[in-house]
Amino acid sequence: MSLPLAPAVPETGIDDVVRERLEGLPPYKVVVLDCSCHTFDDVERALCHAIPRMTRSKAHQHAWEIHTTGASVVVRAPKERAEHFQEQLAAYGLRVTIEPD
Repeated sequence: MSLPLAPAVPETGIDDVVRERLEGLPPYKVVVLDCSCHTFDDVERALCHAIPRMTRSKAHQHAWEIHTTGASVVVRAPKERAEHFQEQLAAYGLRVTIEPD
């Protein structure tokens, strides 16, 4: 199953050359790790708030994968964007790491 890349930058205000360079950056995986201190609802809310276009249904699938396998790749993005997602999710108390794809 392939996850779509999160947009590196907003859709407006960026010229085509810059957009092409940003889209050419190597992707990183944002991995949420299991932690018995959070409920499914906690994980779903954090994912929906931190990751653009994350639906509650998709967040529930990730929460289930985290619970059953110990981890889930919740998004792929260029390194700086992946680091941003990592910080956002960690602010909710989730255990998160990033790694090259």
